Amino acid sequence: MAINLGSISAKTTKALALSNLVLVSPQSTVGYQPQNPPNDDGTPSTAEQPPALLFNYEGEQSILLESDITDHYVEDNSSRQDQIALKPEVVQTQGFIGELNNVPPPGLGLLKTITDRLTVLTAFAPGLTTTAQNVYNQASAGYALAKNIQNTAVSAWSSIKNTALDSNGQSVIGANGLAVAESQNRQQTAFQQFYGYWAARTLFTVQTPWCVIEDMAIQRVRPVQDAEATDFTTFEVTFKRIRTAKTQLTNQNGLGFLDGRAASQAAGITDLGVNTPVLSKSLSSGLSSMFG
Repeated sequence: MAINLGSISAKTTKALALSNLVLVSPQSTVGYQPQNPPNDDGTPSTAEQPPALLFNYEGEQSILLESDITDHYVEDNSSRQDQIALKPEVVQTQGFIGELNNVPPPGLGLLKTITDRLTVLTAFAPGLTTTAQNVYNQASAGYALAKNIQNTAVSAWSSIKNTALDSNGQSVIGANGLAVAESQNRQQTAFQQFYGYWAARTLFTVQTPWCVIEDMAIQRVRPVQDAEATDFTTFEVTFKRIRTAKTQLTNQNGLGFLDGRAASQAAGITDLGVNTPVLSKSLSSGLSSMFG
């Protein structure tokens, strides 16, 4: 039986193109989002959240789910396990921050996503994909040129200022915390952000390849710079989930009947009347019996 490979190839191309067309919609990226602390009355804060921390390139990520299970040994030397304590979730992540990267600026992020997804639609709209790519290239080149001019001006001014003030322009961690210098590269900025959130005990919403976990605190930050390259830093960050206890009052059926310690603490004062103690012996008789 003859098989028309041309029709199969055409259908495959259409299916591939349509699947990528659906993915043109921008993907939602949470990253490492700092959480606002709650209000004074305990209600969630409605203030605008600070910007999320994003690496230029994501490295290895892992989640650790661990339990403590008891072992009780009985008379026949066998063990019994009757308690399971769930430890908090731990997320270990690795990312890279570099001075030179291909991460598009915030204003060009959506255009970059569209041009990447539309490249497979050339058979259907070649003019559209070529125009979109040219527009992105021109916008990206213009942004890079403006950024280079800005960095050059800042670098020149910083060198003059540091020479006049006899300072090396480095951020300093002292007794009062972190003192941030005015001139800093991307690696220093990333470290200062992690240091500030770590020192402030800020909770994060962390995005992983498997799920998004809330109420994560920075347990460990380890920035590493390669011995042969100084233009990028590897950040190894460990997040640990925070769990807090809640106070709950027991009130059965809404009638005011309390249980346990709550009942003892809520008990009112009871009047037992006037009672005069009766002494069976006087003080003098007691002393005479002791020393008599």
